[in-house]
Amino acid sequence: MQLEDYVVSNSTRSKTEMLLQKSLDTAIKFKSENQVRKSTQDASTLYGLIVNELNTNPIELDQVLAEFCENILPDCTNFGSPNFMGFPDAGNSIAALCGSLLSEFLQQNLINQSFCAPSATFVEIAVIKWLREALGFETPKIESVWDVGGLITPSGTFSNTVAMMLARESKIPGTLKNGIQTPKKLKIVVPKGINHYSVKAAQRWLGCGENYVEVPVIDFRYDLEKLQQIVTEEKENIMAVIAYAGDSRTMSIENLSAVADVVRKIDSNIWLHADACHGFCLGFSPNLRHKIQGIEKFDSVATDPHKAMLLPYTISGLIVRDPNKLLSITTESDLIMKENFAFGQVIPFVGSKPWVSLKLWFMMKNFGKEGLKELVESRHRNAVRFSELLLERPCFRLVNNVDYNSVVFVYTEGTTSLDECNRVNQIIHNTVLNEGMYHIHQFSIPGPGWFKEDETLYPLRYMSGNPLVTEHHMTDMLDRIEALGRAALNA
Repeated sequence: MQLEDYVVSNSTRSKTEMLLQKSLDTAIKFKSENQVRKSTQDASTLYGLIVNELNTNPIELDQVLAEFCENILPDCTNFGSPNFMGFPDAGNSIAALCGSLLSEFLQQNLINQSFCAPSATFVEIAVIKWLREALGFETPKIESVWDVGGLITPSGTFSNTVAMMLARESKIPGTLKNGIQTPKKLKIVVPKGINHYSVKAAQRWLGCGENYVEVPVIDFRYDLEKLQQIVTEEKENIMAVIAYAGDSRTMSIENLSAVADVVRKIDSNIWLHADACHGFCLGFSPNLRHKIQGIEKFDSVATDPHKAMLLPYTISGLIVRDPNKLLSITTESDLIMKENFAFGQVIPFVGSKPWVSLKLWFMMKNFGKEGLKELVESRHRNAVRFSELLLERPCFRLVNNVDYNSVVFVYTEGTTSLDECNRVNQIIHNTVLNEGMYHIHQFSIPGPGWFKEDETLYPLRYMSGNPLVTEHHMTDMLDRIEALGRAALNA
């Protein structure tokens, strides 16, 4: 085995180009197909097919690619299909895919700037600046990483966790160094029934324990009177209040300005964090930005461009209102250069830092402000139209008002109890997934009281960000769901 034959070089350039072209052709063909999954084999079958002994001798790369195409690719989910209408994570921006490919090849490490990522560091700073501007935050003169006011992270869960770390250090300065002495003073406040698991998980990961207070909601937003009451009672022990600029189920946008005003009036030192992993992009639209009015009052905001901007997985951005707050979680090591633009000083949990921001830079430059505006507004128009199509069919009922791009609904025709309604909708969902042509999402959610008080519904959800989705795709999927509902009711 000649090792030099297995790496990119001048001598292997032709072979590399040929194999990469085959891989690229495979990927583009996959992205361009309408079916969500060609094969729906169960987990045990896939385990037996894929998890086996490693071969002893080398295998030619074209054979490896052929094995991948035969055994693995058919069961991959095509998030870019126009029939995938359960999540907006289409990942099909041509510009973003180019940026993603280039970042993998160029292999810049943003832990240090001067020799690891000389120009890449400033690409990262640029996209953080653009995200800050979309949210309405001021951007100070940037002379070091401490002025940037944000971090590019691997995921929304990561961003939310760092935000909770900042909240902890704000509540009890020096905890990073001294450890947690009084966990009871590190509570977080979340809306009941719609909060994302990540902030509660972050509490545990950061050593704060399961230390949270749930506030009742009205129409998937805080009951402001209850919020005021609870924060007043618990203010000495609260480190953060969490609000959702698009909760992960109904995409309802919190009354951000009112929440901030309620909390600040009681205690201006409580950290305000907005999980805007979906809703941040409303800031790109002058016509829809009012929906996130007040987000600029929050101390930190989590954003997920891979959810909202057609980027391949994964990329998130944590934006911090006061850039100096990031000093409280500084990392010091002789392996991280104490230079002005070394991101390794400021991001926790990460050593080598990949250049994931390049795909966002490519996409934002490619779309420009006008293109981003149209992307956001077309997504909203599609969701409104889907809700209208639902209301034309008496067999369905809407669960939420459409704030952005999520439409939550249930098949109810002929159902006479909560259990029956949930059973029918769960059968619909499972059948749709097993068929592989469409994708629609399902979860549990506090119901509106159609069958009984304090009910838990298992609805279906349309939520798409893919520009390829048309009314034709929506109608065809609704036809299939309606037929499955009738069949499930009689099963």
